[in-house]
Amino acid sequence: MSSFSCPHLNLKTNLCSRIEKDCVPGRTGCVLSKKVEFIIPAEKRIRKNTQKSKSSNHEFY
Repeated sequence: MSSFSCPHLNLKTNLCSRIEKDCVPGRTGCVLSKKVEFIIPAEKRIRKNTQKSKSSNHEFY
């Protein structure tokens, strides 16, 4: 197993400065796209993050 440190990751916002979206290694536009294989595909991780953020953005009145 190895680790990877991305020069495009903004640690304060957890956004990729290259594609200006959430950092999800392997997603389209990522420097790792098509270079490495992930156990859980990037598309599935993106959907999970999207569902998670929608459920945590409830407004209370």
